[in-house]
Parts: sequence; structure tokens; C-alpha cells
Amino acid sequence: MKLDYNEKSNLEYNLSKSVGARMTSTFYGYSGFYGEHCLRSSLEYIYAKYLDYMKIGWTYEHKTYLLSNEVRYKPDFLLENGEYVEIKGTFNYQSDLPKIQRFESEYNAKVTIIQEKGLRQLIKDTPFVFEHLKQEWKSHAKVRGMDNFGKKNPMYGVTQSESTKAKIKAKANARFADPSFKEKFLNSPKRKAYHESRKGKKTGALVPRFILTCEFFQNSFEVIQHKVSKRRFCSKNCSVQSQHGKTSTTNSDIQTLAHTFALDNYEALLSVKLNNLKELFQPLHDSIQKENNILDIRTISQIVTGKPCSRKELLYYLREYAQKVRGATAKNQAVELEDKKPLG
Repeated sequence: MKLDYNEKSNLEYNLSKSVGARMTSTFYGYSGFYGEHCLRSSLEYIYAKYLDYMKIGWTYEHKTYLLSNEVRYKPDFLLENGEYVEIKGTFNYQSDLPKIQRFESEYNAKVTIIQEKGLRQLIKDTPFVFEHLKQEWKSHAKVRGMDNFGKKNPMYGVTQSESTKAKIKAKANARFADPSFKEKFLNSPKRKAYHESRKGKKTGALVPRFILTCEFFQNSFEVIQHKVSKRRFCSKNCSVQSQHGKTSTTNSDIQTLAHTFALDNYEALLSVKLNNLKELFQPLHDSIQKENNILDIRTISQIVTGKPCSRKELLYYLREYAQKVRGATAKNQAVELEDKKPLG
């Protein structure tokens, strides 16, 4: 396949820079650095690890392509053989597929779409365990938002076409031709506050605070107006202890019960579907509630894992524990998630 540019010799696939995860907390959600590449999901991280293990050269988001309908498209991975790969969690067949097909037609390229189910099959014969890699990535890229300054911005170096500029200009002129819109815009409180703030002036008054008394510790705390009727406790910890007599500290007996449950139900943990987790964990919750008088399932999960978590995170925790004890290999794959349903 011929690429649409004449600089193929300048492509560099430096594996030494991409081997080993180097992630940063300045990225939010599940975005972070793997080597010199800013990946945007755990699925992309798993695929990059797979490529490095197979010694396949690759680069990430190499170039933005302009299609004939003036839509921009930037494939996820470009492999050393010239093939493009798109990693998708949820795939929108109404918007994503036509764009990819147009790109393939106009640039004489091939794009392979890989979703989670296909990725699980892809790494099946490698030493990797899917859940381990997924949690490994999430444990490092665990805050929200994304650092997209400078060259890290997907639009860095991308310029708008003259026709696009003309459309934007025409639309802006049409809006300001309306006297009522122009008047509303020029006298907008937000616009005035913005310009005042640029001059170093503070604008607006502080939202009034109200003093309430915590029903558990009897100490005072402040809230804004719309929370006055909703807040009874100064913190989540007070609410938990007051309503259920629960504690946020770990309990070795409860953890032992959970670990024993994981070993006794190892096969069920691997094969359970995510919409059946309540039924799977119910015997464990019942035994803990009976012996320790803890009524809230979320508190049980927090005691077992040592942090607030959902049933899904509890499942991953127990899977990992059981796999470590039993000596998990790549053949002990966890079978649970299918590809997400397409939008539309």
C-alpha cells in the first residue's frame, strides 16, 4: 500500500522509547504517557504493549488527514507495514464507520478496527493478563481531564482550510448583523466580568454560606443555600457511622472472608457477567452482614479493597487475588466483557 505522502523514509519506529510505561498524573480520566506517546484509554495501552511484545514498529496518531467532505480524521495507530489500526470501545456505526470508509477510499489505505473482544483474543497467547494490564493503566492514569498544551494538543500544527475560515466568518457576520444579538453580546455580564478580571479586578459577590450542625459530631460546618435542606452531616464518614454504625477502617476478618470466597468461587469470578455481580456477591455480603452487622454493600467493598469502590472494582480485586494465589497465567483469561453496543 502506498502512503499519501512522500516522506516514508522519515518515519521512525523507536521501540526503545515505547517499551515500559511512563505515565503521569497530569493527565485525567484514562489518558497518560506510555513512552513518548500520550495514549487515551486502557485499550490503547494494552494494544501498544502487545505491539512492543511482538516487536512490531508503530507510531501513535501520526497525522491528521483532511477528507473530501472537510472532516478531519486521525487514525490511532500506524504500523510499520503501512496499516492503520483504530482502537474502539464504543463504536458508532452511523458516524465513525462512514468516516473510516471515506478515508480508506480517498487515501488508498486499510484501517483495522479492534474492539475489546478482539483485543482479548489478540493477547490470548501472550504472557499478558487482560485485567492486570487494564488495572495497571488505570492505577497510573487515575485523575480527570487531560494535559493538551503545546504539541500534546491533537490540533497542534493543524490549520483550517480557507473554505472553513470563510464559513466561520460568514456565520459570525450573520449573527452580529442582528441588532438584538449584538446588544446582548456587548452587554453580557459574563463578558464584562471577564474583561474586569483581565484587569485584576474581582467581580461578583460570594455565594452566601449557611451554618449547620452535624447530627453525629455536633460540630458546625458551612454549606451553600441549595444544600441546606439536604445536608445533615459534616462529612460522608459521619453519615456512614451515624446511620449504620459502620467504620471506614479495614478489618482483617472481613478481608479473610472475602479472600476465602474468591478462592472458593474462582471459576464464577472469571465467567460472571457484569450485570450479575449482585447475585454473585450476595452470599458474601450476607455472611459479612450477619457476623459484623454492616448493612451497606459499599462499605463492605471498601473494607475488603481498602478504598471506596464499585462491585466491578471488587470483582477485579478478588480476581487478581485469586489469580496470584493460584498462579495465574495467560491461559486463565477472565471472560466477561463483550464489545459495547454501537450507538445508533
